[in-house]
Amino acid sequence: MMGLLSALVTAGATLIGLIIVGVIFLLGVRLVRPASPSPRGGDPEEAQLLQEIHRSLGRLEARVETLETLVLDSRAKGDGPCDT
Repeated sequence: MMGLLSALVTAGATLIGLIIVGVIFLLGVRLVRPASPSPRGGDPEEAQLLQEIHRSLGRLEARVETLETLVLDSRAKGDGPCDT
């Protein structure tokens, strides 16, 4: 059962990492090749949206790290939810 929990935590962290890398890649492509011939300054609404996405990803990363710490600490103590 601990192997399953460990695999789920690893898979979750990997999935979040891949999502973050994918978003960064897409933003990089967008910066190199703008989709429309708009002025270089960009849209203020778009900039605000990107800032909100960045803040949300930061909060998500902090939550995942907290969950990993809780799971690993409970496993180290031997009183985790999967211990019988």
